[in-house]
Amino acid sequence: MDPIQRRAIRNGVVAAAIAAATLFAFEAIRPEASPPQATPPVTASPSPTCEATWDVLPSIDPDEQGNQLLGVTAAPDGEMWAVGGFGPPEAPTSTLVERWDGQLWVVAATPNAGAENVLNAAAAAGPQDVWAVGRASNGAEDIPLIEQWDGIGWNLSSAPAIAGGAALYGVAAAGRTVWAVGASGSADLGTEQALILRWDGKAWAAETLPALPGPSVLRAVMAVSPEEAWAVGAQGNRPLAYRFTGTRWRRIPVPGRGQLVAIAPAPGDGAWAVGSSILRWDGTAWTEAGAARRLGTLQGIAAVSADEAWAVGSSPGAALGVTRALVQRFVGSGWEIVNGPGVPGSEALTSAAAAPDGTVWAVGYRDTANRRATLIVQGTVTCA
Repeated sequence: MDPIQRRAIRNGVVAAAIAAATLFAFEAIRPEASPPQATPPVTASPSPTCEATWDVLPSIDPDEQGNQLLGVTAAPDGEMWAVGGFGPPEAPTSTLVERWDGQLWVVAATPNAGAENVLNAAAAAGPQDVWAVGRASNGAEDIPLIEQWDGIGWNLSSAPAIAGGAALYGVAAAGRTVWAVGASGSADLGTEQALILRWDGKAWAAETLPALPGPSVLRAVMAVSPEEAWAVGAQGNRPLAYRFTGTRWRRIPVPGRGQLVAIAPAPGDGAWAVGSSILRWDGTAWTEAGAARRLGTLQGIAAVSADEAWAVGSSPGAALGVTRALVQRFVGSGWEIVNGPGVPGSEALTSAAAAPDGTVWAVGYRDTANRRATLIVQGTVTCA
């Protein structure tokens, strides 16, 4: 082997040794790969626990003998109005209106139209446009009683003359259109006939209804818009419902038994009606959706959202002849009892309304051994 070949072989061996040493050094200082880390499991946040309660608020009793609230409504600005009467409970002599100004309830001055006067329901078309309806007596028969708040005071609104007398039990407003419902004739004589009055912005007039056999009465009305409204009540011992769709009132079949005494819209196309049964309107049909708990009766309904509604009334108490306020809340798919503080004597809730802030107000009365007093409660939901 010549010198050149020996030098080439020697250089190749040296180069290979240097490369091997370099590779070993690199492998020695390269950090060891970390083992793969497990992804921590995702845990869902716990659903908030919500509790519904109701509390009694101070209200005013102008009469020493008897005071009662029979209707309540919420104005768009959050102001609340409660209506009823005072004097002997079975024959109140004066109308009663109380107003919530955000901090307390105060009595508003109201006119009367007869020897007996009582307001059964109220509806707010706007902060300065509130209506209340009921009945007055001229000694021989009942006459419709209609009053309006114009932002300054309450004034009588002239109702049409109704042959045989009449009483109004429900009112609803949509824009300039106002509906009032009740019955003409006499319940004592069995001559009651369903009655609907309409205010067109200038005057009241009676609506034409399909003739019904036997006695009938409408207890409540709901205005969806100036062109759509519902009225509910009873024909004999069966529930009765009418729907207005812009031109005339049509009778709509409804399930259940007994009478319907209150109706309220729900967001969207829904509605609730209560009385002997609880009915729900889904935009297409009415279906039964529960019943009063604790052997009670329901007198008022208010919807807070599409999936939340409150129904109020009364149920038998532990002692004979005593009644307790009944408050039920619908949440999603079923009804639950809402508990609140007890008051001395008997108590009953007669009407409910949802305020713009989501709270629910209900009114009624409480009886003690010596007198009847007004009752106002507020329902709230607290979530933690």
